[in-house]
Amino acid sequence: MGRRLHGRGALFETDPAGLAPRLVGLRPHHHRAVPAEHPQELPFLVLTGGRGLGKTAVLRELRDGYKGHTPVAMVDCEDAEFAAPPAGRPAEAWSPVSQALLVVAEQLAEPVTGAGRIQFPRLMSGLVAVAAGGWGNADSERIRREVERILLLNESGSWITGIAGRWAGRVAAKVVAAVTGGGPLTSAAVEATLESISDGFVNRRTQRASTWYRDYPNAGGNPRRGLMLLSDHFRAGGTSREHAEQYLVRALLADLSEAYAGVLPRMRRLGRPLVLVDNAQSAPGAGLVDAVLRDRSEGIADQVVFVAALRGDGRPALRTKGPVRTARRAVRNGPATPAPTPRPPGTHG
Repeated sequence: MGRRLHGRGALFETDPAGLAPRLVGLRPHHHRAVPAEHPQELPFLVLTGGRGLGKTAVLRELRDGYKGHTPVAMVDCEDAEFAAPPAGRPAEAWSPVSQALLVVAEQLAEPVTGAGRIQFPRLMSGLVAVAAGGWGNADSERIRREVERILLLNESGSWITGIAGRWAGRVAAKVVAAVTGGGPLTSAAVEATLESISDGFVNRRTQRASTWYRDYPNAGGNPRRGLMLLSDHFRAGGTSREHAEQYLVRALLADLSEAYAGVLPRMRRLGRPLVLVDNAQSAPGAGLVDAVLRDRSEGIADQVVFVAALRGDGRPALRTKGPVRTARRAVRNGPATPAPTPRPPGTHG
């Protein structure tokens, strides 16, 4: 880094462990475990304040300290890719949140020390259903390009990497053929995608992923209907889209939980995944933060460390009820106690 971060020791030191290693469960720049705190209720760390206070610098140091050792993703909500849909993609089938989830998953999927790529079959299925809602007037090449990028979220990256790459291309061709054959676009894309999960690499994980959307509201236990409803709600916009986006965030977190489930993956994977959200005051920041906090407040737990940088002293993205703790209290060793008058920067859980 070009300059030293003021007070960085409270966040990054390893002896005694600062806040970052206690949340992630790893020492920065090392593949060495430290005891991870908050196994049941993981806090959501939010850095607030005006420009020039080093919020982005903190996120970058976190990324650099953990990249390659545990899954890490960093997005800047003010990047141009989140401002508007790509060329040819209608707004009804795209949102800053859906784009951010794709970018985050692509980064989290990268192999780390002692473990291969993470697959995201649940998120992949949901994003295909969302994208299919905008293929009404699309040419086959655009459909292929969009669906192949999403399908690669389910690539294992192990010894079958070549097979997985060919699988993605084969499924993309199947989706293109289905949606350009004159039938219902979204239905055909959903059907082809669900079949691809079941037929691609059959094991208990992929089987669980292929049925996950049966629990979508009003799906009646039918995963295909769940994905159709997700697509419809996303295209509807407004509150309906917010609900669909929340379920997509939940899909990302469910895929991450699956990657850490079981004895062998736990033995290989040290540390929690880390998602860094810069300029969270801009879209898609509010949607991402709100979806995670709402689920946590409703008892839907995850083990992902979220750190967001929010410009200004207000907290418009933190609408969910929950205890707020000041950073001064949170960075100390031992359990943090609720602060009656929280001041930025702080944590929200």
